Order: sequence, then C-alpha cells, then structure tokens
Amino acid sequence: MKVDRQEQDEARRERIARAAFELFARSGLEATSAQDIARAAFVSRTNLYRYFPSKVHMLLAHFDKAVQASRDDALERLHAGANPQLVWDRVMGRMADLGVRYRHLVGAVGQAVLGAGPQTGEEAPSKPSLSFPARLAPVDGLKTALTLGALVEPVLLAMQAQGRLRPDVNTVALSALLVDACLLALLHGGHRDQRDVLRDWQDRFSLLMYGALAPGVVVEGGQD
Repeated sequence: MKVDRQEQDEARRERIARAAFELFARSGLEATSAQDIARAAFVSRTNLYRYFPSKVHMLLAHFDKAVQASRDDALERLHAGANPQLVWDRVMGRMADLGVRYRHLVGAVGQAVLGAGPQTGEEAPSKPSLSFPARLAPVDGLKTALTLGALVEPVLLAMQAQGRLRPDVNTVALSALLVDACLLALLHGGHRDQRDVLRDWQDRFSLLMYGALAPGVVVEGGQD
C-alpha cells in the first residue's frame, strides 16, 4: 500500500511538472498562473503547493527528467561502442535545439543552475505562491547542475579512456565548466538558431578543452 502511494505521488508530481512545462513553453513563466497549472494537471492548487513551492521548481523538475533521458541515451550509445565525439555532438545538438526552442525559459534555468536564483526584487512571501517566483535554495539549482554534469561526464570519461584526454584531468570539474559555458552562452549569446549556438559553443569548448586534451589531440569540429 505504501509503495502504491509513493507511485501515485510520483506520477502526480510528474504530471504537474509536465503540464507546467507545456504551459511555460507556450505562454512563458510569468504569464502562467497557478490556476492554469492546476487545471491542466487535474489537481487542486493545494496539491501544487504540496509538490512544488514555485513555478521554477516545476520547470527544473521537468528539465532534470529531460536531461536524464538524454544521459540514458548517451550511455546506451557509449556502451554500444559509439564514437564519443559523435555522442558528444548529439548531446550538444539536442541541448542547443532545446536552448533555442525554449529560449524564453533559459533564464530561469540558467539563474538557478549558476546560483543566482530568480530575481524578484523582494523576498518571497512567507506563504508559498506559484504566481510569485520564489527564490530557490542553493540545493535546488545544485541538483540540476549535477544532473547536467552527469550528462556530460560519461562522454569525457570515454574520451579519456581512448587517450584523447590527459589521464590526470578531473572530469567532474571539466564537466561543470562545460555546463557553465553552455548556459552562459545561451543566456548571453543572442543566437538565432541551433547552428549559431553550436558555433558559439565550439569556440568556448575549444578554449576550455585546450589544457585537458592529450598531447597531439585537437578539438574536432561539432555539427555544422
């Protein structure tokens, strides 16, 4: 019975996050109300507060699930013997596409992951309000940052195993740097399309990877 309750809670949580994201993608974070989300997810407003203290938490929950699906796909390809460079290109291509398609949501994700938290101009009210973008505790953004890092690191480890990266490279730290570079580029790049994002990222990655590559190895061009 307890397991059933946990499964029901998780299913309801996922339904809320998915419904919220669909509304955010269509209308934006600020224009979407708590009532809009509750109606789309077939729950009461009370249940929204029970599962998520803010709209940004809903956005991050859905984002984390999407990133995990990309990581599972990357791991499956790596385990099947795919070229890590091709897997890397696929991961970056998918992230670039999402970044352009949902550019109006990148700011909320980026601020949370980079540690700034949504800017409200004042402290959040004592009672949770989904129409008020409550500040995130550092742990909220950190969880998403770790999820993104866990997406990138397996590809770096595969490159390291092939001798393309120096054996002493800290792949966890390098993953975090690459994730930050991705988010900063999306936040400040003013890109027009996926190809534009990838060109910008390639310049940033070349700089970050320069000291990590094994002698004689060069950064290969990404998708173009």
